[in-house]
Amino acid sequence: MRRFVILASFILFFTANYASAQVDDFLVKEQDIKAQRDRIKSQMISLEGLSGAAKEMARNENIRLGIQDNRLAAIQKAYEKAINILNNQNIYSEFTSAKLVRGEKVPSEYIPIYKAAAAQYGVDWYVLAAIHEIETNFSRIEKMVSYAGAIGHMQFMPTTFAVYGVDGNGDGHKSPWDLEDAVFSAANYLAASGYSKNIRKAIWHYNHADWYVNLVLEKAAKIRSS
Repeated sequence: MRRFVILASFILFFTANYASAQVDDFLVKEQDIKAQRDRIKSQMISLEGLSGAAKEMARNENIRLGIQDNRLAAIQKAYEKAINILNNQNIYSEFTSAKLVRGEKVPSEYIPIYKAAAAQYGVDWYVLAAIHEIETNFSRIEKMVSYAGAIGHMQFMPTTFAVYGVDGNGDGHKSPWDLEDAVFSAANYLAASGYSKNIRKAIWHYNHADWYVNLVLEKAAKIRSS
């Protein structure tokens, strides 16, 4: 029992400190983006006093710089949201995972969640189930922060969840540590990644590795057939 308490304390300490380190890293990156945006703004050309070709060239350059600034602004906003997620969520989840009955490929109580998310975003529920199994063994791992910095039931990077995270259960909050939010967010991310046109490519966006795509599709096929 004492060993379990020590292990649980270590996991809590590790996840909390890992998240804290991530916040610090994201703050540094956010500051770097701000500096880049300031440099871009300093390069903007005043059109006052210009005319003809010079004015047209300056206007085109400002448009190019504006596009760069808009792209960086979106990234900066994602980091800001991710920092907010890590600062305001419980890092160590009190979630109690469902039991997997002998012979079941998927915990039966999760299936309605997969199907609801799949129906809303036009993806296959058994693919969501396969991703859930691969990422956190159907939420049965205690540590919900990976060494790579992925968080929650479906193992989102905080910046990705900041952009694609949704409120799956309608409680007014979006959290990667809420199972419904996580599953619905995964479905949203797959849909946004072009699932309807290319399933493999969409899954690849979830984890940039061909072996991962193959494993998801293999597990999904087994779940579907069962």
